[in-house]
Amino acid sequence: MIFLNEHGRQKNALVNSLAYYFKSRYGFSSVTSEMLGEDVLKFIRIFNPDFIEEGQILLYVVSISEPPGKLLKDCQLVPVKLTLYHPEDTEYKKQNGLKELKLRIIQRITQEAFAQGGSLSQEDIASLLFLDRRTVVEYIKELESRGIKVVTRARLPQLLTRNLNKPQIIKMFFQGSSETEISSSTGYPKTYVEKYIDDFLRVILLYRQGITPSNIANLTGINTDLVKEYLTIYNRLISDEKLSTLVHKFLSFYEKSSLLKTLKAKEQFFSP
Repeated sequence: MIFLNEHGRQKNALVNSLAYYFKSRYGFSSVTSEMLGEDVLKFIRIFNPDFIEEGQILLYVVSISEPPGKLLKDCQLVPVKLTLYHPEDTEYKKQNGLKELKLRIIQRITQEAFAQGGSLSQEDIASLLFLDRRTVVEYIKELESRGIKVVTRARLPQLLTRNLNKPQIIKMFFQGSSETEISSSTGYPKTYVEKYIDDFLRVILLYRQGITPSNIANLTGINTDLVKEYLTIYNRLISDEKLSTLVHKFLSFYEKSSLLKTLKAKEQFFSP
């Protein structure tokens, strides 16, 4: 069965199940129930980053820290979650055809990999979508002719030199902008925006529990330098009186979770 939201888009099956529960159990409206379902899913992503959503796979790919041209056997690999199927894909294919769906998936999975610190090669894409490499090259050229940047391993030098305004992303989020609005405003892929915000929240919630940066890195798997970068951004935010109120109010919701206590308990295994 296919479920649609108020905009006619297919919903994530888990969000739909949660929304149905909230509506039937508490009598909330459909809109409120769906918003609660989406919030719960975000909550799961923050506290359980290994969670695989519907239509996703886990794949080890070359880290973006590895320069192009380096032999694969000598490269560091990182795990990334890729969405090969999204509930909206079925309707998209009906309206636009199989080729357009393939183009849509290529754009999506390359952005997802980059947002998680990995890079897909043309061979990776060909294998995942059961295409030959020549077809993948043609598809990428077509996307780029439409002004859509495709994040592949060959394009990394250009992408990594781009100035990514991470503080802006976080500031907009706490000011009430959605990930979609932030992506549209900044020009950064939505998958990058979502991943950065989720990781930021994981780091800061643990930091507010008194966990040291080095132990946060061990608990989350996030690079220590990146953890420190998140903390610098956080300290700048709370130094602003207006933003500080918004930040504390937002984070206090998550801090009521028993999951934070569980994570903090794990710290003993990483303490010197």
